[in-house]
Amino acid sequence: MKTKTIALALLLSTLGVTACTDSDKETKQDVKEEMMSDMEETGEATADSMESAKEMASDTWDEAKDTASDAYEEGKEMASDAYESSKDKASEMMDDGAEKSEELKDAAGDKAYEACVKMKEKMGGDVSECEKNN
Repeated sequence: MKTKTIALALLLSTLGVTACTDSDKETKQDVKEEMMSDMEETGEATADSMESAKEMASDTWDEAKDTASDAYEEGKEMASDAYESSKDKASEMMDDGAEKSEELKDAAGDKAYEACVKMKEKMGGDVSECEKNN
C-alpha cells in the first residue's frame, strides 16, 4: 500500500506541476497579449496626438501668415493714404502760397503807386506818370 500511496502522490504531484506549468503558460500568454494590446493602443494614441499637434501647428502657422499678410496690406493702405493726404496738403499749401504771393504783389503795387502819387504831389510832378501795376 505504501507503494501505491507513493505512486499516487508522485502522479498527483506530476499532474499538479504540469497543471501549474500550463496555467503559468496561459497566464504569461494572457499578460503578453494584454501588453501587446496596450502597446498598440499607446502607439495609436501617440500617433493621434502627433497628428493633432501637426494640424494645430499648421493651423497656427496659417493664422500667423494671414495675420501678417493682413497687417502688411493694412500698412500699405495706410502709407498710400498718408502719401496721398500729404500730397494733397502740399498742393493746397502751394496754392495758398501762390494766392498769398499774388495778394502781396498786388499790395506792394498799390503801395508803390500810392508812394509815387504822394511824391509827385509833394514835388509838383505829374501824377499821371505813376503806373498802377494792377
